[in-house]
Amino acid sequence: MVNLSNTERVLLRLDYLLAKQEAVESPMPSIEREEPVDDPRAKKFEVEEKPVAEQAGEDPGKEGKVRTKIYELVHRGGRTFERGRTAWVNPHVAEHLEQRKKASDWIRMLGNYLPIYFVGGYVRDKFFKKVSHDIDLVTLVSLEQAKKVLTDINIPFKEKSNSHCRLQFDVGGMQVDLIATTGDELLDNLRSRDYTINSIAQSVTGQFYDPTRGMEDIKLKLLRTPNNESSRSFKEDPVRILRGARFLSDFPIKAHHTIIKGMKDNVDALSSVKKKRLGYELIKILSTDKPWVGLKFLADHDHLKHISPELAKESETRQRGKSHGQTDVWKHTLAALKHAKSSDPILNLAILFHDIGKIETADEKNEHFPKHDIKGSEITARVLADLQIPKGLTQRVSNMVRHHLFVGKVGPNGDTSEYKKLALALGGDVDRFFKLAEADGKDHKNYKPDYIDSIKKRMNSIKSEKPDKTGSEELKKSYSVDMIDESISIILGEKPEIMYIDELLKTVYVDG
Repeated sequence: MVNLSNTERVLLRLDYLLAKQEAVESPMPSIEREEPVDDPRAKKFEVEEKPVAEQAGEDPGKEGKVRTKIYELVHRGGRTFERGRTAWVNPHVAEHLEQRKKASDWIRMLGNYLPIYFVGGYVRDKFFKKVSHDIDLVTLVSLEQAKKVLTDINIPFKEKSNSHCRLQFDVGGMQVDLIATTGDELLDNLRSRDYTINSIAQSVTGQFYDPTRGMEDIKLKLLRTPNNESSRSFKEDPVRILRGARFLSDFPIKAHHTIIKGMKDNVDALSSVKKKRLGYELIKILSTDKPWVGLKFLADHDHLKHISPELAKESETRQRGKSHGQTDVWKHTLAALKHAKSSDPILNLAILFHDIGKIETADEKNEHFPKHDIKGSEITARVLADLQIPKGLTQRVSNMVRHHLFVGKVGPNGDTSEYKKLALALGGDVDRFFKLAEADGKDHKNYKPDYIDSIKKRMNSIKSEKPDKTGSEELKKSYSVDMIDESISIILGEKPEIMYIDELLKTVYVDG
């Protein structure tokens, strides 16, 4: 028998009553439970499962999209609840949503044995229609009790201890992290998080615990700190400024005015953050859907200088050449990132730094920047090394910066030896290099896509066959363990009762 405190019993009783009431007012489809242990006799009845796209069927009028079920927040009669509805999405999105549903159903089954809650990023992502790569849970019993339950229902797990003990296991193809807390601590933790959109917990029966009105902010598409105490929050942990920039890049939200004030009040707070942490957060921003949004946000409020003073100087470097599409180098860089439409952090790093050499090579009229590709490569290598980006990736990015003028200098009729040198220098980043060239070119007045295509075709006929290098494994190796310790030490500080559960549980996932 699991022993619970009075507070925990009240929470669970309230959860039960609310779920019972909602079942009457807004009945939801029942969840199909999966048995924790397979019966070997069932094998003879197995049939081949079709992909989600085939199960759902494609609609010719939806351009190859498939029908699947999504969940959304509904606000009615002063109450907020979760409702499922049918939507048409791309097949790969449907596959991910189906994977998430299977994992969620497993967790709800686990809720029959343990008092558990979905927390943080998993809840947030669901209502921004994002696909989470892992699930964060809290339980209101000790980890020892949780381990016994997992063992009894035959779910293998690993014990992790990166400054905070947790259990890690896989269900439905997704990684799950579980930590233990009490009912009082859970509510306190939700109130103490970085942003309200991360301060929502959801019970396995569907009820939400939202002490900071995070669901209202999701509806209003606002990024806000709990109690609007941004100045205090950023002073307590300056990394929250960078996390805020990432959320602005990844979700369709805008910063609340109190966040702007908090950034002004803490304009030099990031100077105390370790360089490796800054590099890690930069990678995370560059892995979002719209990285230029977060970078512009940091630059507009004078925080980009802490990541790289050289990048901050780009806004002061004018360019008046006839072919330039933007009036300064920084605006051109942001435009190139926007044209790329990429969440590949390696490509986006190369785009971010491709014109960094212009800050030191501009002529008196700011019309020409001789050898800014060579100078830019040197600056890129220095800055990325300072941010402790892995050496191999630093070399690859600086190589792309060094050769990014190849399209204009050599052209489609250049000497074959020049193409071979480029292929050798870029290795498996040739495709990524041409995406950089296209993103850069689209912001110039004389951009000719056919010209770049002809160079690309010639390069493909010359280059040695090498697989595309994503860099994801190198990033994971660099950040997955020591950065978790760093995150936890920053988050906990001298107040161990302030725990941001999603950060404690996250392992690094970078989609190269």
